Amino acid sequence: MMEEEGKLIKKSLWLFEYNRGDSALYLQQFYAIDENDVRRQIEEFIRRADFPVYWERLRHVPGGFTIGYSSLKGTIYERPDGSLIEEAEEKAQSQPPEAAVKAPAPGESTPETASNPSSEAAPG
Repeated sequence: MMEEEGKLIKKSLWLFEYNRGDSALYLQQFYAIDENDVRRQIEEFIRRADFPVYWERLRHVPGGFTIGYSSLKGTIYERPDGSLIEEAEEKAQSQPPEAAVKAPAPGESTPETASNPSSEAAPG
């Protein structure tokens, strides 16, 4: 089922953890409509990879993810043509015109590291 807001397609962040047969753990980010969509994208990623990919874990992170000095948005909006909507456009479309845009207070915005238990196991 495709979640649409108007004509925009809402996608949330998924992190695919894998290894390449060595001792390192790698992360690949995907934005997907649902778990079926992300699994399809992972299958394509594995098919195109020019290195071995061993499935470790799949995590749904709709609240976003921060590592080091870098952050990934938890949700994005995509137009039907595949282009991404900019954050300013997203806020303008999701808030009534009279709503003031207020920055969160320091410490108020914390990324989630929620995980979906049904997504933990490797496919198969």
